[in-house]
Amino acid sequence: MVVLGGDKVAKNIKLSASILNVKQMELHSRIAELKEVIDYIHIDVMDGIFVPNKTPGIDMFKNAKRFETKQLDVHLMVDEPERELSNYDGADIITFHIETVLDSKTMMINMKKFEEISSEIRRLGAKVGVAIKPNTTESLLRNVFRKVDLILVMTVEPGYGGQKLIPKTLAKVENIKKAGFNGIIEVDGGITEETAPDAITAGATMLVAGTGLFDAEFPLEAGKAMKNNK
Repeated sequence: MVVLGGDKVAKNIKLSASILNVKQMELHSRIAELKEVIDYIHIDVMDGIFVPNKTPGIDMFKNAKRFETKQLDVHLMVDEPERELSNYDGADIITFHIETVLDSKTMMINMKKFEEISSEIRRLGAKVGVAIKPNTTESLLRNVFRKVDLILVMTVEPGYGGQKLIPKTLAKVENIKKAGFNGIIEVDGGITEETAPDAITAGATMLVAGTGLFDAEFPLEAGKAMKNNK
């Protein structure tokens, strides 16, 4: 485990609290506990097709949008993101998966479809994010570095919370950083007090944490430790 020291590195790290496994009736009290340390509320939208699980993404989004003041970080794990975008008007970040816009013959990005989705996200007033699964090569993204605000590297197979981080995925984070991407690099999956330092060392600037945050004995302290690496 790589240990980072000092606030010089940690001060720019953002924390997005994943509410995937938080009971909706408890959402506001749980978020209130963490108000001091979280920067975003992360909402996982799953359709049961792109990933095996299915979530009431619209309901979670509406609940958070109505009652919370934190910025909303929407992650679309859906087969046809273009059909879902209008449901998340008011989000601050909307991220879709690069796998959903790959040409089935060439396995390269269908730039027309990519641009259409990205343009609609911007029309809604949100930052554009693009995500990759653990087995998707990060080199695919080089042609869109300047077209997105955020790259989300999945550090577990998408679909379920509570999984352990796959160490080799952090190499993707490092490669994206080295390739010159200057936007937000977000990591999602298995982020805990123990794994956050390695993710940050690799180049992550935004951490998504669910189980490692809400299931911690002291959630606020856990969140501070993730951001400050202490």
